[in-house]
Amino acid sequence: ALGAERDVWTYLPPGGPRPDSPVVVLCDGDMWFGRLALEDTLDALAADRAVPPPVVLAPDAVDRLTRWHDLTAHDAYVTFLADEVLPRAAERLTLTLRPARTAVAGQSLGGLTSLYAALRRPDRFGAVLAQSPSLWWRPGLPHGTPRPAPADETPWLAECFATDTPSRPPLRVHLDVGLHEGTMVDHSRCMYETLAARGDLVSLREYNGGHDYACWRGGIAEGLVNLLGHAGAVRPPF
Repeated sequence: ALGAERDVWTYLPPGGPRPDSPVVVLCDGDMWFGRLALEDTLDALAADRAVPPPVVLAPDAVDRLTRWHDLTAHDAYVTFLADEVLPRAAERLTLTLRPARTAVAGQSLGGLTSLYAALRRPDRFGAVLAQSPSLWWRPGLPHGTPRPAPADETPWLAECFATDTPSRPPLRVHLDVGLHEGTMVDHSRCMYETLAARGDLVSLREYNGGHDYACWRGGIAEGLVNLLGHAGAVRPPF
């Protein structure tokens, strides 16, 4: 779908995957696994029995320009995740393809992409973890040139969700955003309200922090527990 290969960082839970293991497709695999050792967090969640141990499939972002191209509501990238990454991993590792057990996750532009992927392919993704999603983005912005929309302007992606036929069953969505992220706070609140109005199962966590991995490292654990765990308002019916 992309016309080029992508490395996919793959996390398998201790003891290996089971046919009913939750599957998480995560953007920016090179950062999460190459630099931030997300595997340690996932091992700890499994050891604490906070979540059913997931399989995580995390494509490499390659570089800044490629990341901008791939993670700005790019339909080919959604096709890559839904029709290449997931089916190939499912075949090799005997994983489920049920959307009820499949989440898509990311931060910043990855959060935007995660929401967009679930909008376009609810047949593949039944849950979303979007951290500090870049909801300021809209079609037509030059590559690599963020131009945040005003706080009182409805984000383009929220408009897409509002005019789309709601998913059945509803999407399960966990949003988080730092209170020091400017207009992104208002945009995340708008997305929360839009999803709730559609009937999706959505939670929004606001924290005292900014737009950085120091916040996202803790937030991803909390988001996974909320979506996949044994407690939480947005957990799936596992």
